Amino acid sequence: MAPAHRVFLAIASFLGGVFVASIIAAAVVSASGWDIDVPATVGSEAGRAVNQIGQGLPLDDNRVPAGVQALLNLPLWLGLLGMPLLARRRGLDWVRDLGWSVRWFDVWFGLGVGVAAQLALVPVYELVFLVFGEQDVAAPARSLVAAVDTPLDLIALVLMTVVMAPLAEEVCYRGLLYRGIRDMEAAKAGSGVVTATAVSSVIFAASHFQLVQFPGLLFFGVLLAVLTQRTGRLGTAIWAHVGFNATTIVFLLSS
Repeated sequence: MAPAHRVFLAIASFLGGVFVASIIAAAVVSASGWDIDVPATVGSEAGRAVNQIGQGLPLDDNRVPAGVQALLNLPLWLGLLGMPLLARRRGLDWVRDLGWSVRWFDVWFGLGVGVAAQLALVPVYELVFLVFGEQDVAAPARSLVAAVDTPLDLIALVLMTVVMAPLAEEVCYRGLLYRGIRDMEAAKAGSGVVTATAVSSVIFAASHFQLVQFPGLLFFGVLLAVLTQRTGRLGTAIWAHVGFNATTIVFLLSS
């Protein structure tokens, strides 16, 4: 498939998935009475409980269960993975165009890089805090972990953050978008690596809609692009993404 078509497919996959998922999520959450954004810090939870008692409301945080959140993300994953799968009929070769390949080296090396990258973000955010003041970077992930009430919620959380998110996002952002932009630019002049790395990493970071986490996600996006370029396949980036996300979940579950 032509590079420009791959770039278009990446953008259409993401926008289509987000649009459908947002509509379904809004309808389900509105009908159920759940809250989209429920703080997960001790102080905010205590304040919420006091407010509910003062208003005579039941002590319920109305948080969307992790299992339901996983189901609400299905349209997004179907967009990020489903459209590239359907595009095979129109000439998209996953091995040639996306670099779809995994080796044993990718597993242990990728996991190590992902864990190290998550730990390396601590000093990065210290610099960010110097400029913008102290921020609760882990709030979104903590809120997600706080939505685990049952074993099924825990399974859903792992599937959502450690399996589906790395797989779907790497296929879209590094497979379609990065390699598509790189090949487009290479056809004009130069290698296109710098442009592809910058554009795909910015879109990857912005697509999480977390302003405070943007610098860290941008850093990680660049790292994933470098891994994709150096190995020539998606396997290392996928496993690095798994290690990165898993480190956060393990840390929050054990804290």
